[in-house]
Formats: sequence, C-alpha cells, structure tokens
Amino acid sequence: MFFHFLGVYSLLFFYFFSGQDIFYMEHLIEEDGKVYRRFTGESISGIIYESFNDPRVNVKLVGRVTNSFKDGHWTQWWDNGHKKTSGIYRKGIKNGFWYEWNHDGIMHFETYYKMGQVIQVKNCLSDICDSSLVQKDIQIKF
Repeated sequence: MFFHFLGVYSLLFFYFFSGQDIFYMEHLIEEDGKVYRRFTGESISGIIYESFNDPRVNVKLVGRVTNSFKDGHWTQWWDNGHKKTSGIYRKGIKNGFWYEWNHDGIMHFETYYKMGQVIQVKNCLSDICDSSLVQKDIQIKF
C-alpha cells in the first residue's frame, strides 16, 4: 500500500515540475493511433498513465500524446502489471520494433513496422527474438 501511494506522489511531483498535463487511460478513448477525452472527444497533449484495481500494482507510464497523436515510446499493460505491448509511435503510427507479451510476462511476438506497415513478425516461442530484421536472406541487427 505504501508503494502505491509513493507512485501517486511521484506522479504529482512530476506534474507540478514538468508542466505536462497528466491523463489516465481509463478516462480516455483510443482510436486510429489517437487519444481523446472520453465523452467530449477533446484533443489532448501530455503524459498518459494507467492505474490498476489491484493495490499491489503501482501506476504505470503508458506514453505521451501530442495533439492527441501517440508519439514516442508506448507500453500497454496487463491488469496484473506485466507488459502487454511495447514500441514506438510516430504521429500515431507504429514504427520500428514492437513486442508483445502474454499475461504471465512471456514475450510471444516481435513485429517490425515501417510507418504502420508490418514488415516482419517473429513468434518468440519458436524463433529467436533478437531485434533483427531478415530481408532477402540478409540479417540486419538493430
């Protein structure tokens, strides 16, 4: 319980000294790489967090939005606090490597996007997920 309160106080400290607006996913709507206020559909800019019903799970950083576009590193979370997906958005479009985990925290997929287009998908249960890209029998490591 102490760590849950510590997380909330850390967020408040960040808010007052960063000048960024803070939002929580449960109060927002996602659509086509953009995030809006629920009910009003108002465009937002700031930092997005996710809180959980389980008091043992601290508040988690999700990502940043600029004029409602997801931008930069984003992470979605399972209700138990484990990562669900993680990757980079550029103006609301997935770009680069994205990773997906199951509910138990085991990585299942590694997907490479080039401006929203899927270039390669690896099943991490049968392939080695090492952030490399194979094109025409040439392996490129990132």
